[in-house]
Amino acid sequence: MSEVWYDREEDVLGIQLRDKNYWKSVEVSKNVVVDLSHDGEIIGIEIFEARRSFKGDISLVLSKSVAKSTPRKLSVN
Repeated sequence: MSEVWYDREEDVLGIQLRDKNYWKSVEVSKNVVVDLSHDGEIIGIEIFEARRSFKGDISLVLSKSVAKSTPRKLSVN
């Protein structure tokens, strides 16, 4: 199960990697947070200020990430 989403209003790109029980989030660098399961596995990633991180190419990043994997779901809020 993988899902990529982008919240335009908050400018957050999210990648859900696995469907496991959430334990906690850890900020690994400025504007990048990983979500961990109880066993320490990375189950999700959020990138804040995504437009700046990808120099305005957020649409390209989203289209490439969706095209390279199946199944992935893209929802733009």
